[in-house]
Amino acid sequence: MKISSVQAFGVLGVPDGSYDFGAGQHDAHDHVLITGGAASGKTRFLELIAAVREVLAPSDEEGFPEESMLRPGNQTARAIVRYVLSEAEQATIGALQPTIQAEVIFNSDAAEAPDAGLVFLLQRYSHEDATPKLEYFDEHRRLDVGGGDVDLGESRQERFRSRSSPRKFAFVPGLLAALPSRREQAARFAAGLSALSPSCRYDLERHALSSHDRVLRSLSELSASEADAVMFAATAALVGLSNSIVLVDTPELYGLDPVLAFRGICSLGIGNQVIVATSSAPLVAGFHGAVVRLAASGGRL
Repeated sequence: MKISSVQAFGVLGVPDGSYDFGAGQHDAHDHVLITGGAASGKTRFLELIAAVREVLAPSDEEGFPEESMLRPGNQTARAIVRYVLSEAEQATIGALQPTIQAEVIFNSDAAEAPDAGLVFLLQRYSHEDATPKLEYFDEHRRLDVGGGDVDLGESRQERFRSRSSPRKFAFVPGLLAALPSRREQAARFAAGLSALSPSCRYDLERHALSSHDRVLRSLSELSASEADAVMFAATAALVGLSNSIVLVDTPELYGLDPVLAFRGICSLGIGNQVIVATSSAPLVAGFHGAVVRLAASGGRL
């Protein structure tokens, strides 16, 4: 599943308009870059995509706070997202066309019921590469090494995928402890980490993290950029991040080289659509894919 276009009207922090991610109605680029100046709405654009998914197929019993998407003084806000389905997804729900359009009216009971087939696809969840997911690496992400047992199971982890949470990456210490008995996940983590960080490695024989060839005794010894690389690689290894929509806010957030980080993120799985928000001039200049340029408008945060 990929996104071919997003329309926004009255959404706090996002300029009203229609934004295309492909060359046509049934086309969606694998790589999408959201860029613009300060306060142009880059982060909110990613939040909007995640919010639409949460409203269509909630991953948490508490539901999504729809009023958070409204501009001051507005009663509602509206978003229209066009999804492009894979052949397997079309066959699963018996869709005659490869695209499905979903409209969400935030903070309103008047919206039409979404397509049942699309909701079914969005509600599916498993830690298998064949099952599409929406993964959001938000601008507040941090490696949680505070301890405590965190369930690595699907029922626990599903609620974190499209949302921001201070405990989203609390699973990492537990996953690293489990990797010696999870060979495929260990190999995937090692490959992802190598693609993302020039200095941090995972030794598959000793099952140890190292930085600049020095074995680390604790995750707290990682640099900020290495910790960011660990979060990306660990997430892909745990949840089976393929055939999914991957939202990344500021890949250079903690000092990762933005171009290297983007390439590394793209290598974490197959069939992913990677949508990145950034102001990085080098990444923008050399980008191959759909580019959305935002101008500051549409309500301030």
